[in-house]
Amino acid sequence: MSIFCDIIPNEFHSGNFTYIVVLLIALLVLFSLVYFLWQQKKDRERMERELAHLAAVEGLDVEYELIIQAMKLATWRVDLNTMEIIFDNDYREEQGLFTPKPGMRMMQVYEMIHPDDRNKVKSAITDLANGKADMVSEQFRMMQANDKYYWEETYCTVSERDDEGRPIEIVGTSMCIEDRKKKERELINARKHAEESDRLKTAFIDNISHEVRTPLNAIIGFTDIMPMVTDEEERAKLMSIVKENNSKLLRIFEDMMNISKIEARDENQKINVEKFDIIELMEECVAKCSNKNTNPNVFIEFVSRETRMEVNTDRERVEYIVGHFVENAMKFTHQGSITVGLTVTAGDRLRLWVTDTGTGIAKEHHDRIFERFYKVDSFVQGAGLGLAVCRSFALSLGGDVDFESEKGKGSAFWLEIPKDVTKTNA
Repeated sequence: MSIFCDIIPNEFHSGNFTYIVVLLIALLVLFSLVYFLWQQKKDRERMERELAHLAAVEGLDVEYELIIQAMKLATWRVDLNTMEIIFDNDYREEQGLFTPKPGMRMMQVYEMIHPDDRNKVKSAITDLANGKADMVSEQFRMMQANDKYYWEETYCTVSERDDEGRPIEIVGTSMCIEDRKKKERELINARKHAEESDRLKTAFIDNISHEVRTPLNAIIGFTDIMPMVTDEEERAKLMSIVKENNSKLLRIFEDMMNISKIEARDENQKINVEKFDIIELMEECVAKCSNKNTNPNVFIEFVSRETRMEVNTDRERVEYIVGHFVENAMKFTHQGSITVGLTVTAGDRLRLWVTDTGTGIAKEHHDRIFERFYKVDSFVQGAGLGLAVCRSFALSLGGDVDFESEKGKGSAFWLEIPKDVTKTNA
């Protein structure tokens, strides 16, 4: 021990040793304090950055939610391990749209999709799950709560992957696009109708030249030879033919004028309401058509239990419709009968009907029979306007026209109107 003490310098045995130790401890404490303050400053800066990032994320979440709310979307996710689908938000406003129940799997969702669209949706989800696609979008029909289908559009993508990069979760959005699809269908139908109307008008222009030329040729031809005919009976026959073709020509131009005014919504086409005996009117129509009938194998008759019935409506329009129905029946009836009748229906309405034993109308023509410029048989005389005018006139009288027909078994056309059109329009 004494040897150890001898080795230590004398100055370390003095009070200076204690001073040096205290100084070292003070320096160590000061260094620790400086390091602590520096570390605290770094931690504070890191916390401030994290708080700023969190605030930004929260702001984005608010914006994100506002966007999906404004777009009326539903957001959902699918756990690819369990194939369970969960709706996180649903801002769709339509009622009765599909919403998965808790624990519902994708296989159950596929069953709710229209059979014609099911495979493409299933294939799209499978491509995401297998990593074959990064994002998919599909439009499909989904079943509603009332077992009817509505159109839905969905966008989905992979939101989470495992350590090996395999997808483990899909997120997506869905929205109801029924209104959009309805407008698309309306535009497609309007386009088809416009294209068909253009085609029919072209055919009408081609046809009308023939329709006008035929009676004109008859009128010109027979009037040219009439001065050379001396036999009074033969002259009378020629005059009858000229009058008949003159009537056909006038009817063509009358139909063209009527349809032109209807298309232009001419204010001068207001109905002229008057009180008259409709039984008398129909008897006159039958008599006129019977006089025009040159086929001895066709008999035209009027049947009614009533002998007199006063109505308050437009006489000329009713006469036009009934007359056109009878004349049409005459064109397509080569043997048998044409019967004109009247029936009082519910609500104090009248049904004026014309039946025939003619060729009838095939089913493929039924939906278009009242369209303008449409003709069932292009070889039969007519401009394809009469039935369209009949429907427009019937609607203006608060009624409508309709028919029943079967190919080879004749037809039945009818006009149904109120007895008093002024009460209906009041």
